[in-house]
Amino acid sequence: MDEPRSEAKPDHPEGCTEVLPTPQTGAERSLAEILEQARRIPNGTSWFEILRLPNEVYAFWEPGHQELVNAFLILGSDRDVLYDTGMGIASIGAALEDLRREDDLPDNELMVVNSHNHLDHNGGNTDFDEAWIIEDEWAIRKLTEGIEAGGRFVEYWSALNPHPGVEAPGEFDPQTFSIKPFPRTGIRFLADGDTVDLGNRRFRVIHTTSHSPDGLALYDEQNGILFGGDTFIGDEFMIRDLTLLERDLEIISKLDVEWHYCSHGAQLIEVMRSGFHLSIIRRMIDGERTEGETSFAGDTFPLYELEGVEVLLATEFLTY
Repeated sequence: MDEPRSEAKPDHPEGCTEVLPTPQTGAERSLAEILEQARRIPNGTSWFEILRLPNEVYAFWEPGHQELVNAFLILGSDRDVLYDTGMGIASIGAALEDLRREDDLPDNELMVVNSHNHLDHNGGNTDFDEAWIIEDEWAIRKLTEGIEAGGRFVEYWSALNPHPGVEAPGEFDPQTFSIKPFPRTGIRFLADGDTVDLGNRRFRVIHTTSHSPDGLALYDEQNGILFGGDTFIGDEFMIRDLTLLERDLEIISKLDVEWHYCSHGAQLIEVMRSGFHLSIIRRMIDGERTEGETSFAGDTFPLYELEGVEVLLATEFLTY
């Protein structure tokens, strides 16, 4: 789950100004231009906006909900990775089939990987037979229990966001919506340091714990590509503990990241400022921070701020 958003974000935020080389042309374009010019792939769901992005990556964006969730298809020569399965409001499996047909993609073996097991990232798991996660008892329980209709998440599901050309399926009702349990027999495990080999590209698994105990980032060292899940989404952090975030930032600050694919909002965000974030979090731990509160999904949480970096502390909420 992402931090609360007080208003809908534009399709491609003006603030994304970092200039990156693109492998397709060798030209320099701003991230805003890359996202604005990204080809939109037609699909029959009416819910997903599918964007073709640099580095043989496709984003399955859900701009019709306040969370603005992104799942990513990462193409390889031997197999592909689907990094997250979205909210489950519409079938990501059907959208994926439409994409393969529309862009004439090879029918490669597909490896479904969950960045973590919050309900906005594993909602479409039951469209597939297997899902790879960090081995963690909380994560296994969340997957195999699913989310029942009603209860604490009705307000959360109700936070729809008007977006041109996108609408929730007619059968979607926040009062009755649920996420089906995923069978234990379909769960597979990855561990910190494992390699996910797609044939022509290799990703290292990085286990993060500050946002959820089962955070799973993917890093392609050769091409400087990071998929950071909800642990790293810019200058905003929603975490369980400041010291856990310090540890995650210590790990990520050692990486050479040129392309940062983000799981909420703009699909590509500016190159990681993990060194800066690490220094800020250490100062927060030492007590240098402005303290306030913010509300999200019916709950109120402590909010720390320092030099434009915001940290929302939601320990119990993030391990619901």
